[in-house]
Amino acid sequence: MNSVYPTLVALRDTLAGIAGVATCRIGLEANLKPDDYPMIRIVPSRILAGGLIATRATECLVYFGQPMHEFTAGLEGQYEELLEMESAICEHIEGDAVRGQVLETIADEDRVEGYKLMAIRARVEG
Repeated sequence: MNSVYPTLVALRDTLAGIAGVATCRIGLEANLKPDDYPMIRIVPSRILAGGLIATRATECLVYFGQPMHEFTAGLEGQYEELLEMESAICEHIEGDAVRGQVLETIADEDRVEGYKLMAIRARVEG
């Protein structure tokens, strides 16, 4: 069986090119620092057979977010920025650099103090 790691690296590298992203990594560290934001983190959750012979698929959560800044742009402005980032991530997942599919986007429902975070559940193959 082939390792799925090169597919995750390709996804990381393409997402790192999104304008304004400070850090993009595989795995979600427990000690993110303010200068890591705006951030993207790719966390694999399931590895399974791919749709083509000799390929494997990885279901993953692509976390992304930024510090709260209601005092400058307001909460609606924050959502606008995050949803623009979500759109860019979706385009890259389903773009030319990786073969992927966006399954859903999960919002934090304004429950994470100090930060606005979301996660895209996606499936990538390679």
